[in-house]
Amino acid sequence: MKKNKNLLDMTSSLLKEGHPDLRESLEGLSPVYAKIIFARRIQYGYTQEKLAKEANTALKTISRAEGGFDNLSTATYDKIFNALDLSVKDVAEAMIQLQSNNDELAAASR
Repeated sequence: MKKNKNLLDMTSSLLKEGHPDLRESLEGLSPVYAKIIFARRIQYGYTQEKLAKEANTALKTISRAEGGFDNLSTATYDKIFNALDLSVKDVAEAMIQLQSNNDELAAASR
């Protein structure tokens, strides 16, 4: 299995299998990936320009990824995740944490 080609698909399928309660929320992943990318970029102290260089993508692509645009390819996300040293497990754990935070916020607002 090629890590780069299957990173996002593997993450989604692993989460869907391990957490059936997340299945519905995994349909629109771009906004979730945007949060993960932004947080990791800030953690690394990267500017968008630096991340674009590390991921071998255009600055506009990083901006779109952090904006949650749906039309980025899996290969593009893979480049960005790899540049940020994010493994499938890292992305899956971040997604679970984001879902837990959303659940806690929803419960608190009731």
